[in-house]
This record gives sequence, structure tokens and C-alpha cells, in this order.
Amino acid sequence: MTNRERQQLKQTQGQLATANFELDATNQKLSESEQQLAEVAGDREEPAELKQNSAPAIDLSDKAGEVVNFFKTLLPKDTKLPKNTMSKLREILEATED
Repeated sequence: MTNRERQQLKQTQGQLATANFELDATNQKLSESEQQLAEVAGDREEPAELKQNSAPAIDLSDKAGEVVNFFKTLLPKDTKLPKNTMSKLREILEATED
């Protein structure tokens, strides 16, 4: 392995470490947001009168892709979200539909 290849390898490893750190931070923020959303959804109890007069529920499940794209804009371009991110976002959005 040449010096240039070693240098490129070290640089790539540094970029990967940075991306992993940023991904971990983003996942932590996502977990905190999930927790806050669950707390808000759990605390939200409306009187029966309000429930009868409220507008029909809005289906947000088709917005999961937009939310994922938004999170992707917060990450470095080469960073990929974990495979379960889309399903977690769908769960969150479905939980808010009730």
C-alpha cells in the first residue's frame, strides 16, 4: 500500500467516523422526538363533546417519505439512514392519527 493510499484510507476512516457520530446524534434526536411525540399523544385527551365536533382525522401516513427526506437533509450527503427509520416514522405518524 502506498503512502497516498494510506492517507486516503485514513481520510476515509475519519469521514466515516464523523458520519457515524453525526448519524448517532441524529438517531438520538429522533429517539427524543419519538418520546416527546408519544408523551404529547398520550397526554392529549379531549372531552367527548370536542371529539364529536372535531374535524375528521387527517391521514399522515403518506407523509413518512417527506419526513425521511427532511431528516436526510440534516445529514451529510453520503450518510444513509438506518433501514428501520421509515417504519419508525410510519409508526409515529400512525400513532398521531388516533
